[in-house]
Amino acid sequence: MIIQTINLTKRYGKLVALNNLHLNIEEGECFGYIGPNGAGKTTTIRILSTLLQPTWGEARVCGHVVGYESRKIRPLIGYVPDFFGA
Repeated sequence: MIIQTINLTKRYGKLVALNNLHLNIEEGECFGYIGPNGAGKTTTIRILSTLLQPTWGEARVCGHVVGYESRKIRPLIGYVPDFFGA
């Protein structure tokens, strides 16, 4: 499993930006992550790239747990936002 999330949740106070996301992406798969504004796409990517900590749940990149093995994840994943300062 290249990317895996289990019950991944991110809250900002009372606002739930990401709610119990379960996602499994295998090596070699091509995956598009689309949805309306506010659906949690950017939040998910920021968690996977170790820029945010989840409020609840778990995220793994190449078997490494976000938040515990972030130094191992950072060389494996890149994040280029559509604009800076976000």
